[in-house]
Amino acid sequence: MSYRDHLEAQRKYIRTKKEALEAKRDRQRNPRPPRVDPPPAGASRWLVALAVCLLLVPILTIFLVLPNALLPAQATEEGLTVWILGPEEEYLAIKNWLEPEILANELEWTIAHIANKYDLVDLLRIGHGDLLIIEEDFAGELYRGQALAPLLDKIDGTAWDNCFAPFWAAQPFYKTYGWAIPVTGNIEDARHLYTVMRQFALPFRP
Repeated sequence: MSYRDHLEAQRKYIRTKKEALEAKRDRQRNPRPPRVDPPPAGASRWLVALAVCLLLVPILTIFLVLPNALLPAQATEEGLTVWILGPEEEYLAIKNWLEPEILANELEWTIAHIANKYDLVDLLRIGHGDLLIIEEDFAGELYRGQALAPLLDKIDGTAWDNCFAPFWAAQPFYKTYGWAIPVTGNIEDARHLYTVMRQFALPFRP
């Protein structure tokens, strides 16, 4: 090797050492961020589907259960229903008079209580109720609204006296309860129960 080649090799060696030293100092001044592990594998499709189902179950439950929960409890009565409109004490007294005759004649009737006439009107509109025990004033309202059917089909047609049958004669400052059949109910079965009570039951006394 000539002397000139020797000097060139020395200069290259010095440059290389200097570049390596500069690179080391640069790494010390600007360290690289730590190595990040690869992201975890994607969740299984079955797990995703299960999570979606678990989220939907409460929503479906609300849609299925809530409408029924909003209705009055008596609105879910099945079969024939006789509604007694009045305070709790009067309802119990009438029920205790009515129930033994229903059982004795093996009739399929539910005796239900309701305290508000507006709630009763809503139930009658959708066909919940076949026979009514109500006050005369309210019966008059239903009669004027053509919401009552004749108690008996062979006399007097739809006259007032054939659409409401009071338990006793009207008295001042005293409630007059009686029978009425809504036009939206099961009229034939309601007439049968009314006839049974009229012929076989003792008169109701509060």
